Amino acid sequence: MLTLLIVALPLLATADWDFSKAAISVDEIMSGGPPRDGIPALTSPKFITAKEATMLSADEQVLGVFLNGIARAYPTRILSWHELVNDYYRDLPVLVSW
Repeated sequence: MLTLLIVALPLLATADWDFSKAAISVDEIMSGGPPRDGIPALTSPKFITAKEATMLSADEQVLGVFLNGIARAYPTRILSWHELVNDYYRDLPVLVSW
């Protein structure tokens, strides 16, 4: 069984931020990026052989995982859009994060 341990920072911790030298007014800073759950994780990914992966260039960056005798490559170009892959290596559930 795979166990994930999460260590949280104290919720009441405060920081003394000095905004007096900010290049722009702090009032002009807006929240950005995708909303909560706005980046869908990949689940049940399908894999092809390296020979079949004609959409990848020879110098394409991948995140490689070798586990339980299984080797897989996750293209970082795709991971940049999804960030998480829920996968299985035989019967072992694995979360691949980028």
